[in-house]
Amino acid sequence: MRMDFIFAGFILLMVGLSMITLSSANPEFGGIILIGPIPIIFGTSVNATVSAALIGIVLLFFLLGLARIMR
Repeated sequence: MRMDFIFAGFILLMVGLSMITLSSANPEFGGIILIGPIPIIFGTSVNATVSAALIGIVLLFFLLGLARIMR
């Protein structure tokens, strides 16, 4: 495990959470949890849930393409 990636992820998480708490609008958020091959998609609204699912699909194809290039 590379510690610099863990540190960068932690920093990005803290920046995102601080941006949500400092905004005056009512924030919407969503996320994906992968437990093996089973995705659990959640969100505070339908739009946030669909957006999280679409971003997850795009990231999946990006990582599959990256894995193919790295071979």
